[in-house]
Amino acid sequence: MQERFPLPLVSLLAASFAVLSLALFGADPAGSPRWWAQLVLLALVFLALLLRYRVTDEWKDFAHDSSVYPRRPLQRGAISVRTLMLLGIAALALELGGVVAVSGGPGLLAYLPVLVLSAITAVEFFARRVLARRFTLSFVLHELVYLPLFGWAAFALGAPLTAGTLAGVAAGTLLFVVAEVVRKFEPRFAPDGAMVADTYSAVWGRTAAIVVIVLSLLASALLAVAAGAGVVVTVVAAAFCVAIAALRRSDRAVMVLGGLSVPALAAAMLS
Repeated sequence: MQERFPLPLVSLLAASFAVLSLALFGADPAGSPRWWAQLVLLALVFLALLLRYRVTDEWKDFAHDSSVYPRRPLQRGAISVRTLMLLGIAALALELGGVVAVSGGPGLLAYLPVLVLSAITAVEFFARRVLARRFTLSFVLHELVYLPLFGWAAFALGAPLTAGTLAGVAAGTLLFVVAEVVRKFEPRFAPDGAMVADTYSAVWGRTAAIVVIVLSLLASALLAVAAGAGVVVTVVAAAFCVAIAALRRSDRAVMVLGGLSVPALAAAMLS
């Protein structure tokens, strides 16, 4: 958990998802008892989803990780496949329980596209060899899960099917694209010292990866305003973009600022 699923970081990301969903789609006043209940349930659903993704990734990427990251927990025997499977089953149970608790039976049906897309993702869309050669296509396909996920959140919170709601779904998706690029921004190296081509800065180049972060932040803020958020969101997004541009030579600074921008924009959308 410490190495592959650090709870403080993923919990912050889960809270950001919940706050963002409530800011864009919620009808209850912020801070009300029902609002807090929805916040906790939405965060639990997303946390369980992330854990389920981590479990399937450990299985899906086993051969690759064994080759270039032989000291990861599964590779060195710190965790067994059986324990990993039990974690995945528990995560799925928590995820589905949270979905039903926050949105009922109809909400579970609305959540089916998330389950289907995540299952297809686990087998690399039945095109593992093709996607292994097309890094950007793989990235785009994997990020598609956020569209039905935020669509479900909108349904669960009773948001009407309007242009504003669709803009909110797109805003949430782009903000979590930022989180994904930041997560795999810093180059990684195999035991022989060679750079591994599985991070965005390694494949796209640092400049292109930073451009994706900045443009996604700005687009997310503008779409959030179209969805009904206050213009303060654009100010916060612009401030982070300027800071990232100013400190772009430091991988650590880009990752920290990009990571902090996600909860910061989510909180700003509440205004």
